[in-house]
Amino acid sequence: MTQNHILTTRFLTAGDFDAWFPLWAGYLAQNNTKMRWQDRTALFAKLSGGAKRVAAMVVECDGKMVGFAHYEMRRAKFAFENAYVIQDLYVMPAYQAQRAGTHLVQAIYQASHDNGVPIIYWMAAENLHRRDAQATSPFLQFRKAA
Repeated sequence: MTQNHILTTRFLTAGDFDAWFPLWAGYLAQNNTKMRWQDRTALFAKLSGGAKRVAAMVVECDGKMVGFAHYEMRRAKFAFENAYVIQDLYVMPAYQAQRAGTHLVQAIYQASHDNGVPIIYWMAAENLHRRDAQATSPFLQFRKAA
């Protein structure tokens, strides 16, 4: 993949199932997890339904969906503020070097700013890069100045 390709992010919509589903299957396989069909479709309906507390972002390369991030809003127990918790993040391996995952996290930053949510948590695998995170717990915690 060359640098000429354009990465864009947007919210997941109800019409995205056919593009989202193979990515979700890749995420499940990567994590050695299985999920019943009805649970997959229920999850998609929840993520794409426009609920305020649960959402999903997708990243596209030249209009093709190549990754997603699912997140939800929770009340942070110790900060007494709302926080977004990234539940799942997956990018097709061919697009990881293009920083598609960074685009997803930046889109969630923007959503948090737009909605007045000052904290983002992400429970991530230990081998993921921690450059931008506060390494005080197993959660990656991102804070963006308002």
